Amino acid sequence: MREERNIEHRLMIFDFFYELSTPRSDFCDFSSQPVSGQVSILYISCLTMTIASSFKNKLYFCNHFSNLMKDTKEIHIIDKLGVNAGKKIIILGGMHGNEINGVEAIEQVLPRLKKLLDETTGQIWFLKGNVPALEAGERFLDKDLNRLWLNKHLQNQNPNIADYTALHALHDLIVNDICQGLFDNCIFLDLHTFSAKSGVFAIPAGNRKSLEFARSFGVPFIERLSESLPGTALQYLGQKGMTSVVFEGGTHQTPEATRNLTAGIWHSLAYAGFLAENLPEVVQSRQLLKDISKDLPHHLELTYRHKLDQYQNFKMQPGYYNFKPVQKSENLAIQNQQVIESPSSGYMLMPLYQKKGSDGFFIVKEK
Repeated sequence: MREERNIEHRLMIFDFFYELSTPRSDFCDFSSQPVSGQVSILYISCLTMTIASSFKNKLYFCNHFSNLMKDTKEIHIIDKLGVNAGKKIIILGGMHGNEINGVEAIEQVLPRLKKLLDETTGQIWFLKGNVPALEAGERFLDKDLNRLWLNKHLQNQNPNIADYTALHALHDLIVNDICQGLFDNCIFLDLHTFSAKSGVFAIPAGNRKSLEFARSFGVPFIERLSESLPGTALQYLGQKGMTSVVFEGGTHQTPEATRNLTAGIWHSLAYAGFLAENLPEVVQSRQLLKDISKDLPHHLELTYRHKLDQYQNFKMQPGYYNFKPVQKSENLAIQNQQVIESPSSGYMLMPLYQKKGSDGFFIVKEK
């Protein structure tokens, strides 16, 4: 039934985008063999229509069809290290499709990590988040995957919402396959970037172990932020008792963001006990995170979230960046032709300088 829903779902997406004419240079993935005649026909159809349209349609949908040849969950697995029972850490990149740096950081760490860990007690899982959105280079396709981790969405099998496929696959993979309901034995690290300039910080879920994990990075960490964002994987898994942290590594698609996220991975693997504290990669990574955060406030809490409803006309004023001081009543943005003023003094966090987003900005203060 799931395969049939996926086939129907991707056919609907393909029909919608077929008339679009944005050129793409990527090609269909030939690396996998069809598992059924039905899938094979779909894939051949995709290739035929691609040729017929002189390669002007959105060719990344060919990759969607080739992904039908694989298990729905399998396409989210970058790699898995370790075979023994024990502690588990899940490191995920690309929860949002325009945030490619997390996947890049994982790919940079893996070759060296495999040499270091011949065998290990426990499991290290590296996952991709919203695979269709990553292929499209968009934050999301229909709905923000990192606002869907709520029962009403987890129970919804609507094939017309593209991001539900990723949601259900990731949920099943993390909750059932990896953690197997033993959430106290799992650590979740969610790698992110942002549209603003500068800054690196950690956001813990609302439990003690998550707070301790966030504090250990040596970068600013913000309390109460996860509680203000219903539907995030961070909040959902944290409420189940899992040690969960979002690590924000820098500006979208910059080398510095990949470097910072790579450092966050090395630190986390040592924190979880998979690597020695004196390993050069760990020592250097922790020093890097300390150096880039030395002039920033360290322990903060959320005081205000400027939530955006869909289709609101919002434009952030230029010049804001993470941890820039703001004053009460300061002109921060224009929304629906109205000036948006800061409700309090504090520090700016994640001002929105991209088209898609659920929040215009946050205000935080030192705790």
